[in-house]
Amino acid sequence: MQKAYIAWKRCDDLRERRLRLKRYTFGDQWGDITAGENGENVTERQLRMAKGENPVTNNIIRQLVKTVVGCYRSARKAAGTESGILETDARTFEEYLISGCAIQRVIAERSCTGSGEMALPVSPARFFTGSLTGYGGNEVEIIGELHDLSLKQLLMRHSHGDRSRAMKIKEIYSSDYMRNMSRPIHMTGQSRNDNLDFYHAEAGLCRLIEVWSLDTAERLRCHDATTGSFFFAPVSRHASLLREQSRRKKSGKAPLNIRWELMPQWHCRFYASTGELIDEYTAPDHPYIFRFYPFIDGEIHSFVEDVVEQQRNINRLLTLNDRILATAAKGVLLFPDNQESRSMSVNQVADNWAQPDGFVMYHGIPGMPGPQQLYASPGNLGVSAMVDQQLKLLSEVSGVTGVLRGFTSTGDGSAQLYRQRQESALVALADIFDSFDSFVAMRDRKLSSYSS
Repeated sequence: MQKAYIAWKRCDDLRERRLRLKRYTFGDQWGDITAGENGENVTERQLRMAKGENPVTNNIIRQLVKTVVGCYRSARKAAGTESGILETDARTFEEYLISGCAIQRVIAERSCTGSGEMALPVSPARFFTGSLTGYGGNEVEIIGELHDLSLKQLLMRHSHGDRSRAMKIKEIYSSDYMRNMSRPIHMTGQSRNDNLDFYHAEAGLCRLIEVWSLDTAERLRCHDATTGSFFFAPVSRHASLLREQSRRKKSGKAPLNIRWELMPQWHCRFYASTGELIDEYTAPDHPYIFRFYPFIDGEIHSFVEDVVEQQRNINRLLTLNDRILATAAKGVLLFPDNQESRSMSVNQVADNWAQPDGFVMYHGIPGMPGPQQLYASPGNLGVSAMVDQQLKLLSEVSGVTGVLRGFTSTGDGSAQLYRQRQESALVALADIFDSFDSFVAMRDRKLSSYSS
């Protein structure tokens, strides 16, 4: 379990960056921590509001992500993909665009709706893995996930029909210590995976830590020359196989060839947050399929990460424009204090001035101007042009052009020309599409192995 905790801590930076990119994708774009006027840590929103500004958000990132996911769905539907697995893959692809992580888990179990093999998406916020050198993770030696289950689900999955075993698990999770290790309950619709802790589950749920580690097991690879067959035998049969080998050699029969070897074997363990072992078993392989993008020298950079700075610039420019408009004079009434009417108070003057058919009484002075309303235009400071430039840069950086979003520059083009423009626009996104397709192919192979 200590190795699992170390692997979890190694993924801290990945989880923090994913949380930031997820906030930007879904509209919380002023939440980055910065230094306040007195050196304290505050969010950018708090800093702007302290200066009297209204932080403005125009969420372009969400529209880009929806467009690319829509292109992916259209391509999969055209290929005849089943709707159930398409929904799972579309949500995983959306996560791939946001965080650069695609993770699924292949399971074969019974449920209320039936039994069989299925692939389930896994949140990177609950996933951990050991050191990696390749994007596919073939060399990983420890991998796992955090589960928060109700006690009923936990007992059904891990009691294995043994009442005494179920009572022991119930006793572990019913202790005062475990009840004090719970986090506040999240409301429906709120994110449940932000700032997760390795040991603490949500109130009313049980934290179960699933850890898969790569072990090695000894075995004997045997070749029976009499029948021409290969077979594997446990090391415990080594002495008897050696006796059979010696007997054949003395009698001149076809030999029995024996070779000792180490076999990789995955060991699955389920731990409670207090360290007790709840369940364990061995399997030829772990159930996870994951792909990080692009994973050059171990670095993960997502589609959303590429456009965050352009989004921030757009928000800053819109906030600046809002500030300029808010500070410009708009219909200010200049009323000389020496021309106040003796029969109408200042409040009555203000009320009547705002009425379409109102009238205002004032004491005019010869040679002096009367009350005047002031209008001041902020002028053209180039903010609109700068916003348009940032929008064009965002389109170029992301590769999501107007053609993919259904916009056309002219209305006289044919349908064939429009399709050609769409295909050309998809070239910029071909790498991320093909990368995710290889992930899906790897998942399908694992599903097939579970079926067989």
